[in-house]
Amino acid sequence: MSREAELNEADEKTFAYLKEHPKGVLQSDLWKAIEVDSRTCSRILKKLEDAGLIAREETKKDGTRTYLITVVHTSQAVDPSLLMAGDCIVPCVACDEECTVEHCKMLEDWVYELVFDELE
Repeated sequence: MSREAELNEADEKTFAYLKEHPKGVLQSDLWKAIEVDSRTCSRILKKLEDAGLIAREETKKDGTRTYLITVVHTSQAVDPSLLMAGDCIVPCVACDEECTVEHCKMLEDWVYELVFDELE
């Protein structure tokens, strides 16, 4: 099964829950959190694991074997054209300011500079 496998509503709900817990969730806790029985949870996790979306690592909780479930993060290549505006790199690419596009002084200055360069 590939990443593009069809996920049903329960699979999507489970995957969304796991994505909200980046450090992982114990399988013994997960089925209760998503409100399904343990057997249904195991089937959902098998499908997500086969699709390459999650990893299961055996662990113990209170002396009982369980699994730590984590979301698999894959690096996807970024299309370089998405980082460009004409021949220039968009300044937000390397910006470490926590602002919104609508209120970014550096972006505003950059856009004005592009406009004035075009007028010359």
